[in-house]
Amino acid sequence: MSAPRILLIDTSTSRCTLGLSGDRLLKRESLTERQSAQKILPLIQQLCEEAEIGLAQLDAVAVMAGPGSFTGLRIGVGVAQAIAYANSLPAIAVSTLAVLAESAAQENSAASAFWVAMPAREGEYYFGAYERRAGGGVSLQLAEQVCNPADMIFPAPGENLLLVGQSWQDEALGSASGSQASAAQIDCEASLPALAALANVKLELKDYAQPADLKPNYVKEQLDY
Repeated sequence: MSAPRILLIDTSTSRCTLGLSGDRLLKRESLTERQSAQKILPLIQQLCEEAEIGLAQLDAVAVMAGPGSFTGLRIGVGVAQAIAYANSLPAIAVSTLAVLAESAAQENSAASAFWVAMPAREGEYYFGAYERRAGGGVSLQLAEQVCNPADMIFPAPGENLLLVGQSWQDEALGSASGSQASAAQIDCEASLPALAALANVKLELKDYAQPADLKPNYVKEQLDY
C-alpha cells in the first residue's frame, strides 16, 4: 500500500520550504529570504510535476502552523486553506514546537521526553513538553506556553529528558526549569521529515480540520501536538 501523499508547507521562517511526502519525500526550498508569497505557488507546481500528480490527487495538506514569523505563518496557512478547500482535502496544522521535538526524537533514539524552548519577545519564551508516542511521533504533555520563565509550568522531568533549542543556555530559563544541569541538550532545526512524520500521524488519527478552521498557532490557543 502506498504511503499517503501529503503536501507539506513551512513558511514559519524567513524562507519557504515545501515538501511532498509519499513513498519518497520530495523537497523544494526558496533560497531568497522574505519571498514566500512570491515563491510558494511555483514551488508547489514544481513538486507536483516531479511527482507527476495533480493537487486533487493528494491525500492531505499539512502546514507548519507556528509559532514563527507572523507574516510567514499567515502565508502558509492561507495557501494550505486554499488548496485544501479547492480540492476537498483534509487540512492539517502542526505546531512548530512539536516538529522541533520530533526532529530531536529522530536524531536521538535514546531520548523519551523533549522540552522545547524558543525565544519570544520581551524576555518570554515559547515552551512545549513532549514525549515519544508508542505508535510513532511525539505527543504533548502539557499545553504549550508563552510566558516569562518564572511563570512557566514544567512537568516532571522523568528519565531520558532532552532539552531542545539554544534557549536552554539562557540562565533564567535554565534556573526556572531546574533541569538544565542534569539533562542532555540539543539544538536542531524543524526538519521536513519531522513535519511529514507528524502529518502522517495526524492523518491516520483523523486529527485534521476543515480548511476554514485552519489557523496559525500563536500559542494562545493550543494544538494537540
